[in-house]
Amino acid sequence: VNMNAWDLVRQGIWHLQQVTQATHLRARDLLREACHLDPELPEGHAWLAQASAEIVGYGWSESPAADAREGMNAALAAIHLDEKSPYSHYALALTSVYDAALDQAVRAGERALELCSSFAPGHFVLGMARLFSGDAHAAIAPLERALRLNPYDAQNFIWCNLLALAYFFASNTDMARQCAEKALKIRPTWRSTLETMACCDVALGREDAARQCVEQMAKLEDPLGDALAPLKRRNPHWIRKMASLLRKAGGS
Repeated sequence: VNMNAWDLVRQGIWHLQQVTQATHLRARDLLREACHLDPELPEGHAWLAQASAEIVGYGWSESPAADAREGMNAALAAIHLDEKSPYSHYALALTSVYDAALDQAVRAGERALELCSSFAPGHFVLGMARLFSGDAHAAIAPLERALRLNPYDAQNFIWCNLLALAYFFASNTDMARQCAEKALKIRPTWRSTLETMACCDVALGREDAARQCVEQMAKLEDPLGDALAPLKRRNPHWIRKMASLLRKAGGS
């Protein structure tokens, strides 16, 4: 193993955990270099796949199709190099979510958990893939398990919001609101979570609280992208429901 490549992977992981556009782009550069220095290091490819998928998912990509393709190729390379690594299959699941291959994402998430049943990211991505596929009820258990196994992941504001949406679309609005509240404690200005919270508040008859969420959203810059884009494309009926509730929250 090329230790310089390992150092680059570690640096790349650190940058990914900051969850900003600049740090994700820097992480991808570091991970690309790691893969170049040691093409046989599966972790380099797996983390490059994750970086590429998240850059697309968060709307930080100038070339989403090319970046999604790079992520998919990296994930498949990771599996080729180490089929027994749950990280390799997690990487494939995550890239598949943002490459409109949700059935493959579910299979890859399941495979990651077959290899390691206590692998928190595997439970997260399986729940995510099931939710985006339209099965809110089946998404709840793996998302709950992911948060129990790793309550302090750097992207738990996403994990909690997805669990909130799963509960919301499964008609458990009280639990949905509790999960949205946890997500807002982690990242108070994440627009998607504010939307979830506003929808929950309207559904629960908390009009004033819902209006406060909408007012807070109005103060934020428009996001570059939407990590929920695959869910919205696959489940337009859910999005129409949320849009109607958000209009009520805004008083229109």
